[in-house]
Amino acid sequence: MPELSAILLEKTVLGAILSIALLVFIIMSFIFSYHWKRFGFPANFFRQTTRLYFIGGSILAVVSVLFYWRILTTF
Repeated sequence: MPELSAILLEKTVLGAILSIALLVFIIMSFIFSYHWKRFGFPANFFRQTTRLYFIGGSILAVVSVLFYWRILTTF
């Protein structure tokens, strides 16, 4: 039986984990955005928070995809 680290380093497993993580991020982003609008954050705070969340999350998502692409091209 192969070790867990060897299984997790397979390209298809990494791709599946990345896809699931990005899908969860997108779903949670819509949920957060809805709740922030619905449950009474002040308008100025809401705009700043939403912008910061989406910029930060987008940067992390792009970096994750770039690392995955780097793994695909290296191995």
